[in-house]
Formats: sequence, C-alpha cells, structure tokens
Amino acid sequence: MQQSTWFTPEGLEDLLPPQAQKLEYYRRILIDGFHLSGYDLVLPPIAEFTDSLLTGTGRHRATDTCRFTDQESGRMMGVRSDMTPQVARIVSNRLKAAEGITRLSYVGEVLKTRNNKAKGSRSPIQVGAELFGHQGVESDIEVIELMLDGLNALSLPQLQLSLGHVGVVDELMSLAQLNEQQRSDLLDILKRKAIPEYQQWLDSVDLPRSVGSAYAEMMNLAGDAQTVLDQAGKVLSGLSAALDNALQRLQLIVTHLQNTQSVQIHLDLADIRGYQYHTGIIFGCYSMGRQMQLIAKGGRYDGIGSEFGLSLPATGFSLDLRTALDLLADVANSVQGIVYAPVASDPALKQAVSELKQKGYQVIKAYDMDSVDSQALQLVMQDGQWKLQNS
Repeated sequence: MQQSTWFTPEGLEDLLPPQAQKLEYYRRILIDGFHLSGYDLVLPPIAEFTDSLLTGTGRHRATDTCRFTDQESGRMMGVRSDMTPQVARIVSNRLKAAEGITRLSYVGEVLKTRNNKAKGSRSPIQVGAELFGHQGVESDIEVIELMLDGLNALSLPQLQLSLGHVGVVDELMSLAQLNEQQRSDLLDILKRKAIPEYQQWLDSVDLPRSVGSAYAEMMNLAGDAQTVLDQAGKVLSGLSAALDNALQRLQLIVTHLQNTQSVQIHLDLADIRGYQYHTGIIFGCYSMGRQMQLIAKGGRYDGIGSEFGLSLPATGFSLDLRTALDLLADVANSVQGIVYAPVASDPALKQAVSELKQKGYQVIKAYDMDSVDSQALQLVMQDGQWKLQNS
C-alpha cells in the first residue's frame, strides 16, 4: 500500500506529543478561568441536523459546513463549523433561559469544508464564552475583559485590542438612503479596505449634504481609539440618535479599558467584520509578536435564538487554540518524576503505585525491569515492602 494512503487531508492534522499535552494545558487554563468568572461549561455534539445547525446566526456558515445524510432518520446532518449557533440553541431551547443572565463557555473541535491557510487549520479547537440576557454596555465590557484576562493568562506577547461597531456603517447607509446595489458595493469595498475604489464609489453616488462629511471621513476613522472617538465626535455627533448611542457606548468601553487594562486599543468605525450577524460592538485581539496575528474575536449579536423560540440579547467571543499554539510557551513537565514499576499481581504494589500517582509521579509499567536505566527511579521489593529507589 502506498505511503500517501496514510496522509491526512490538507488542512487536517494530528497533534502529537508534546503539542497535544500543551493544548490541553492551555485549554484547562482558559476553561478554569471562565468557570471562576461564572461561565458554566457546555459541550454540544459535533454533528446536528442542519435545520438547527444552519439556523439564525449559523446560516452564514452554510458553505463551510460538511453535510451528510443521517442513516437513522434520513434527514440531512452537518458537522459544526462554529459552536456559537449550538450554544444559542442550548440556551434558547434546552435551558429556556427567558429571564436573567446566562453565562456559558464551550470548547471543542469544529470542521470546515475548505482549507484557508491564512486562517489556520480546517479543524480548529474552538474555545469561547457567551453571555445571554443583557443588552447594556456592561456586558460588552465583561466579555471583552474576560477575553483579555484569558489571553493574559496564556502569557501571549504584546496584545492589541481592535474595536468597532457595525451600527455605525449601517446607520450611515440608512441616513443616505442607499439602495440595495449601493449598499452591496459599499460593504464589499469596506470589507476589502479598497480606498481608491471607495473614492470612486463616493463620486458615483448622490449623498445628502447632511452626511457628506461623514462619508468623506469614514475611511479615516481608524487608529488610536481615543483619537478616533474625538475625530468621530466632530463628524458623526448629532446626525442621529443611533450614531450618538454607538459613539457613547464605544467611549464607555474605551474609558473603562484604559483605566483597568494595559492593552493598546485600536478603533475602526468602518470595520464590518461579521456584518451578517453582529448587531453592535465588535472586537478582536491580536498578538503583536514576530507578526501580527488575530487570536480571538467576538461581538454583540442581539436577537439570538429567535428562530428557536426565544429571542435574547447576547455577546461573546471565541478563539482557535490550535492556531495559537505556536505563540504559546512550551509546557514544563509537571510530574514529580518518572518511576518504573514491575508487573506483578500484588495488592501492595497496586497501592504503592496509586500513592505515587497521587503525589504527582508518572508510573510506567516495565515488562523487563533489567532493561530499565540504572539511574531511573524504580519500585522495588525491600524488606517485604515496595519502596522507591534508584537502581
């Protein structure tokens, strides 16, 4: 049989020792940190019926979702490409959390139909947290801080926070009364940050005078967060209540984070990441080490769960721990030492092995004790008792 038979598909890879242990170590740090902040862990199944998997916020993931026919029911199923829609289903349909605030965390592998080398593996290890049931800026701040605290716990180098608000572009399009084609063209240009094309687009549309200066400055409203907010106040304030509310919300977040976090904050008011499903604040966190790399991202998506019968305000974030592994420090061996034990049907030996494991030793069964390194720790019978010693 040819060797190529044993290759994994492009974008899908094994995690071997010690990388698998490293991933598990940092996964535990994140999940334990979320738990200490009140986020309960849920574990959705890796596959579901596409009726629920591609409903609501999951609809935009249709092209990324591997699908197959369930042999039990004959219905179409899909392997999740994102866990957020599953968590929304759980909180709306299973927990039925209609009142109060629900905080959930999750971790698991997802699968994407296509390989995008720029975005890492086709099978990310997704770790995230979601907060349901609160619309105020306080929950935006809580989730952003939870993300930053988690990344700081991973000791990632030189973090930079990127902020945005999809409502700014959305409201400006409404104020300008753009038609569907004009909206589509503008969103495509903003997504690609195509500045020359943006100027051509401006020249091709007849904008109301009231928003002319806002559109002229839109592409320039990016950079240091406080500087951008000061600039935006001059060109956007007073145009509408929605824009004023968006700027006020951003200012509250920036002020809070500047007072409590040591992180650079970048703001881009023309950022439309996740425009299909986000409804307000959006954010991402980059590591500025050897190269700029997006580590985690998230935002507000109010109305989640409406198609499951329970509409809730929500905000959250997720990260791909597999892609972040190369940026994380190697994990030191946490065991007290390695001990070799003989194979014997002896309850006393079994008890000695258990006690050593409780103390943090790694105990390995040796089928041939004579082949064990003479300098290694061994369990040996001495004076009728199993004792730990060097040969």
